[in-house]
Amino acid sequence: MKKARIIVISGQSNAVGVGHVKCLAKHFPQELVEKWEKGFPNIKINYFSHDKKSNGFVPTATGCTEVSKYTIGPEVGIAEALDRRCPGEEFFIVKCAFGGMSLHTDFISPSGESYYDPGAFADQKENIVANYSTGDPIRPGWCYNELVKITRESIVALEAEGYAPEIVSFCWMQGEGDSITQDQLDNYIRRYDAMLADFNREFAPYIAGNCTYTDAGISTIWPLWEGMNKAKKEYSETKPCLRFIDTVGEGLTTKNEPPEEPDIYHYDSDSMIKLGLLYAAEIPV
Repeated sequence: MKKARIIVISGQSNAVGVGHVKCLAKHFPQELVEKWEKGFPNIKINYFSHDKKSNGFVPTATGCTEVSKYTIGPEVGIAEALDRRCPGEEFFIVKCAFGGMSLHTDFISPSGESYYDPGAFADQKENIVANYSTGDPIRPGWCYNELVKITRESIVALEAEGYAPEIVSFCWMQGEGDSITQDQLDNYIRRYDAMLADFNREFAPYIAGNCTYTDAGISTIWPLWEGMNKAKKEYSETKPCLRFIDTVGEGLTTKNEPPEEPDIYHYDSDSMIKLGLLYAAEIPV
């Protein structure tokens, strides 16, 4: 039976991807941008990305982000790197990411806090992200539950096609929503560790022995960014399977795009591609 190597991407808006496709041509050759827009037929993605769903695996390409924006997420850089390293080989990306959501509440997992709600899911509201931002009651764990749901659905779909699914990497781009208060920062690593443990228990038969868990740092625009990135880095040094991407040290930027009104909270298009390349460097293939 042929293996299906799965890369999971999760987190908040910089995992969704807010790098503007229209800005890519300033940084990359036109033929490369066109390749990304066309997509990778051998590297497919199943995503629930803020308010947009693929409803199954589709070629990884630009636009796997939000309904109202033509943007890119880290999956494009990941696909580009994997395609270079393993030309023509198949990979499957599963992305579940929602802008503005915290680990403290939305991504909390069963063993993270006692207030976790196993019955919280996005489809209980017409538009969970929009309703949440306008004052809907807190629904602890709904993002984590959706992550488990789409991962399980992806595994079932791949098995139905005769594959043997294997999760080889977990890519986490989150922390902005928990870098506002000291209490959330102080409890962040405990909650992240609990989430990884719960995810591993949920999918124990499918976790590869050499699976990596790569956590990216947050940008300097956030109040407690320094403490958050320090905690992330120190945690990554506690287990051989853990990785940390120093996004500040790597020079990822948020201040340049779109040029008419820079979005200082989200990575520029070239930095979003670079983030994907950095994730891919930690994926065992």
